[in-house]
Amino acid sequence: MVESADGEQVHVRTVQRNLEKEGLKAYVQQKKPDLTLNHKRDRLEFAKAHLHWTVEQWKTVMFSDESTISRVGSFGKKFYYCTKEHKRLKPHQIKETEQSGGGKIMVWGCMTCRGVGDLCWIPGTINSEGYLDVLKDYVLASRDWYGMDPATFIFQQDNARVHTARIVRDFFDESNITVLEWPANSPDLNPTENLWSYLKRELDQYKEAPRNLDELWERVQEVWTNIPISYIQKLYGSMPRRMEEVVRSRGGHTKY
Repeated sequence: MVESADGEQVHVRTVQRNLEKEGLKAYVQQKKPDLTLNHKRDRLEFAKAHLHWTVEQWKTVMFSDESTISRVGSFGKKFYYCTKEHKRLKPHQIKETEQSGGGKIMVWGCMTCRGVGDLCWIPGTINSEGYLDVLKDYVLASRDWYGMDPATFIFQQDNARVHTARIVRDFFDESNITVLEWPANSPDLNPTENLWSYLKRELDQYKEAPRNLDELWERVQEVWTNIPISYIQKLYGSMPRRMEEVVRSRGGHTKY
């Protein structure tokens, strides 16, 4: 039961029915990072500075990000249907889990408008020295593989502490790499986040969980290298609209 504005007790289902009559539908709240006033200010300034960037300008940017991928566990909700009379759980109505989640891996990846770069499995946690190794091994190689012009090449990363360490900044300076100034708490502006979502949805299509982390890594690489270029091009094409949404929301959350 819930209490109405005038103090009367109303059943929850009554409220739901009335909302449905008005054409309203319940949606799951989206998980978004907490945005302080400073975050919103920085996001708005960034969006305004790039509001008139064309898709061709965004194509000079290599986006990057890290993500954690579990060996066992759904990356989304799964449903089954049955009548009220058949409540005994059957195999197809169960998604098995393991204690401690079955293990997980952290991966780093980058994307260009011409395709994804090589994926890197990061053992354990990453520090600035480990991140520097990733940059040395993957960023320049991916840039050159796709024939991106070093003179116009821009690299994107978030503001994690290991990304902004002195040794990392020195590497960018020595390699003449322009780093995109990125506002904090802005995963909605990074299209790599969409690639992680795509990757995890595809992994969720396997009928059986990988036997170990090595098999998980094989699946991750298989899905990653087969992400359609049309999907990647679509993400790059969304960048101007992302900037517009940030300006429209005055630095607040967007639908991306």
